Amino acid sequence: MAINSTDTAYNFGQLGSAYQSTNNQVRPPKGMVIVAIQFLADNTLAELTAELPQHSEVEFFGSAVAAHDTGDTTSTASTSGSSTTLTLGGANAAIKPGMIIESQGDTDIPYSLTSPTTVVAYDGATTVTMSKAHDVNSQTVGFFKQLGSGFGGVSTTENTDAKFPGGMTIYGRWTSVTPEADDDGGIICYFGH
Repeated sequence: MAINSTDTAYNFGQLGSAYQSTNNQVRPPKGMVIVAIQFLADNTLAELTAELPQHSEVEFFGSAVAAHDTGDTTSTASTSGSSTTLTLGGANAAIKPGMIIESQGDTDIPYSLTSPTTVVAYDGATTVTMSKAHDVNSQTVGFFKQLGSGFGGVSTTENTDAKFPGGMTIYGRWTSVTPEADDDGGIICYFGH
């Protein structure tokens, strides 16, 4: 029975895979991406290229991309004492009502899963009305869509000692990967849509 790669119901690995133990790049077949990488021994990736997102909410880490690093957008902001009026350093067209607001690297607008501070209104210039009053010293503030970008991620090249342990499998959407040469292990790349 032939497998039609445009069908949607497949078992893991059914759309093909590739093994690599040298310092050479693996790329998936045209129209596909690498959806999982299994490490047979400890390995530091020389390159990992994330698929360009089709939607801003979908991000995958890589060697050139720090996915979920700063939120959907950021702005320098402050308040005058404890206030629901947040003054931005400049206009930011990406800010919309309903977005979650958090301080980045500070606790002036704290992270909260159950009761976050949100954008009630934005004048399109420098004034954001928040759902809660905060005392914000001049700092970088992140604005997040529900199920949008996260915060704190880094690229794999920001830590040159980042080593993936043998036995680990990572999942995502990548267009290429280059492992370090590894005579006693290597990686297995699994393809998908």
